[in-house]
Amino acid sequence: MPIHGSLLALAVAMLAYLFTLLSLGLLISTRAQNQMQAIQMTIGLILPSVFFSGFIFPRDTMPWIFQRLGDVLPATYFIELARAIILRGASLTEFWPHLAILYGMGVAFFVLCALQFRRRLG
Repeated sequence: MPIHGSLLALAVAMLAYLFTLLSLGLLISTRAQNQMQAIQMTIGLILPSVFFSGFIFPRDTMPWIFQRLGDVLPATYFIELARAIILRGASLTEFWPHLAILYGMGVAFFVLCALQFRRRLG
């Protein structure tokens, strides 16, 4: 499949998504008491991400409650960014709010992780 957009824009979107997911993973690891709890928390986030982010089903056809649930998932914003860049050749200037939301989520998760880790040590 040819990529109609910039590879640099796609790389920036991927870095934002990876930062958000790594921050979320760190947050999960600071909250979980053991490995089994971490796995259960992760599955509890992966399944809604697959179903409500627009990866499998179009978000426009979902009831409004599932659309709002998808709005709090990082995968929703990355999927919209990736589709726009790959299929339509969109630039990041057109979708900068999605990128800002991804980085904002990543920073928020990272700050929560640092606070939780500090509380756990002290």
